[in-house]
Amino acid sequence: MRLSELISGIPMRAYNMEDIEINSIEFDSRKIEPGSVYVAVKGARYDGHDFIRDVEKARAVAVITERRVPTDLPQIVVSNTREIIGKLALRFYGDFAEMTKVGVTGTNGKTTTTFLIHSILAQTDATPGLIGTVCYLGAKKSKATRTTPEILDILKMLREFSNGGIDSLVMEVSSHALKLGRVEGIKFDTAVFTNLSQDHLDFHMTMDDYRKSKLHIFSLLKQDGCAAYNNDEDIRNSVMSMALPRVLSFGQSMGSDVLGRIVEQSLDGLRIEICYKEKMYEVKSPLIGAFNLYNILAAFTAGVALRIEPRNIVEGIEKVKSVSGRMERIVDSIFLDYAHTPAAIENILRSSRKYTTGRLIIVFGCGGDRDRDKRPRMGSIATKLADLTVITTDNPRHERPSKIIGDILQGVTGDNYKVIEDRMAAIEYAVGSRQKDDMVIVAGKGHEEYQVFNDERIDFSDAEVIKRCFENSC
Repeated sequence: MRLSELISGIPMRAYNMEDIEINSIEFDSRKIEPGSVYVAVKGARYDGHDFIRDVEKARAVAVITERRVPTDLPQIVVSNTREIIGKLALRFYGDFAEMTKVGVTGTNGKTTTTFLIHSILAQTDATPGLIGTVCYLGAKKSKATRTTPEILDILKMLREFSNGGIDSLVMEVSSHALKLGRVEGIKFDTAVFTNLSQDHLDFHMTMDDYRKSKLHIFSLLKQDGCAAYNNDEDIRNSVMSMALPRVLSFGQSMGSDVLGRIVEQSLDGLRIEICYKEKMYEVKSPLIGAFNLYNILAAFTAGVALRIEPRNIVEGIEKVKSVSGRMERIVDSIFLDYAHTPAAIENILRSSRKYTTGRLIIVFGCGGDRDRDKRPRMGSIATKLADLTVITTDNPRHERPSKIIGDILQGVTGDNYKVIEDRMAAIEYAVGSRQKDDMVIVAGKGHEEYQVFNDERIDFSDAEVIKRCFENSC
């Protein structure tokens, strides 16, 4: 594509203009290759305009900026590079309108729901891909760098997916992505809203803004797209006021389009009855925990919205044995879960109580530089619902771990807790304290294999610590 084609019709000022051929668009100066156009974006901590010299050395052929900067390269100045980058990416890579796309948002359950929908699609003639917190699944699997990448990276991925024979996509869509426009221009065939509870108020500031950002996913539906939402949540009225083309609800309450209930549950999984259009379907899922009922209902509803045969939907759900870091049994009765919100901690503990005749032990902490208001709430919930709570560190980032733990302790009641700042020592203590019939849940980090201290990522895996401790009889 020529530079003139890329910027055609975009309000801008051009300097040193030369109509050159471009090979790629990048906003990360480290990814520049000969022939790249560099878009300078202002981030929370770094300003892309500070890296113009670096991209010149890497042989970028043009820069797009928000202000004029010293450079001999063709320079396009626009009012907002973050807003324009999506338009440029869509123009360069295309919109992949022929690819079936499902977006899943919500405070909890996004990851499990996307894996279930991916499995459902795989039971049809489709060849699905996945973008989410745990990994990116296309023709090959790669580790995820963030739940929802920037629009430029998403479209690059979709080109790779399409070239590799992928014809459908399931994607986790975070509230940050919806607020910052990372998915603008992507049109979903189905959008799923799992639930809403407190999280990310460090970014959104208010629950109203958080809710509004999440609901924006339904504005990204195709003209005949379908909105699927949890009928047991108070988002119902907001969804119904949006005048959406197609709407399907799921839940346990009467009036839900897809109605479900747990018939039997154990550490072997769930047996569920789902009613849709007066027909009953039985689902036997290996997933553990009553909260997974909603993830299964959300996935079933997405399958219905995509007009997939119910037998394929059921088969797809039943084939998902587990999801990395989501109520994942590591060894014996020791589990790993990504729960890092008050609602998620409550769900995991209430569900797990049904499976243990001994003590219920939880290890958790709270991330630094994130929503501080949820910390005492999580402390309160954990100490009320668990027999022993071990409070520790979880990605402190730029905060002192002791300060974060102090915030958690403000909500703690009783004396059934222990503070161990070092996460490895905390896990070792919990596993070592375990007696016959006790259950241990290590919460907060799930699949993650690192801890973040200041700007440094330290290799650290909860699962590996649990296995080593179990083998050595901590």
